[in-house]
Amino acid sequence: MQFFTSPIFKLGLNVTIFFLILLWLSVVYWVYRDAVRRDASGIFWAVVALIFGFFGLILYFILRPPELREDALERELEIEAKERLVEENPHCPACGKRVEVDFLICPYCRKKLKNSCTQCGRSLQLNWIVCPYCRYET
Repeated sequence: MQFFTSPIFKLGLNVTIFFLILLWLSVVYWVYRDAVRRDASGIFWAVVALIFGFFGLILYFILRPPELREDALERELEIEAKERLVEENPHCPACGKRVEVDFLICPYCRKKLKNSCTQCGRSLQLNWIVCPYCRYET
């Protein structure tokens, strides 16, 4: 029993408690930073991790947003870039193959893509009732 009252044991116990508290606070800080990076409420999750400790960390891992804010922004930018690429290089709505902007029919499946103005000969969208180039009503 003298071992538990020795100064070396008390010093070791104090150092261990200090490092456990330091680990606990570093987990709280990490939860706060990760929650902010994921557009979650950083202060809320830091308080949860501070109060509930290890169980708060597990709860955060279960309920945190699945992706980082930067990843979501990058994904949205990729989608926009691909949409612009599709708009620049149109595809046939029937067969999905690439067609030129001024094609009147798809050369692969013969789907009618646009009408031709009978006055000026320019290509018109299927739902247009007047030619915007020469004002001729179709």
